[in-house]
Amino acid sequence: MIAKEQIAHELTMIYMNNRYGIDINGTFSVYTSSDSDTSGSGNVHTDRFPSAMKSKYIKVGTGEKGFLGIEKKKTIESGYEVDEIFTAMIDDYYQAYSNFFQLLKDKETILE
Repeated sequence: MIAKEQIAHELTMIYMNNRYGIDINGTFSVYTSSDSDTSGSGNVHTDRFPSAMKSKYIKVGTGEKGFLGIEKKKTIESGYEVDEIFTAMIDDYYQAYSNFFQLLKDKETILE
């Protein structure tokens, strides 16, 4: 029999694939005329995660005063664009795994 841990992991991966899979959206219209001519138009947009190596940049104050006494800012590198997404994915993975594992344990208790 497959271990509960493996089943929980597999179910979690299915959940993660569904939650973080590619997001496709858009509109498309198709027209047909009485003589079976078909035409259409529309647009489709696919959202994907940024590259895992794409740097994230933020603006920080330099301490210098500029025009009208407004603090000057400079752009610095601050990790990667996917850091927040990856953190959310890790949190979601552990929560989903924990839920699946508990459900499997509860199911096993009921079947005994």
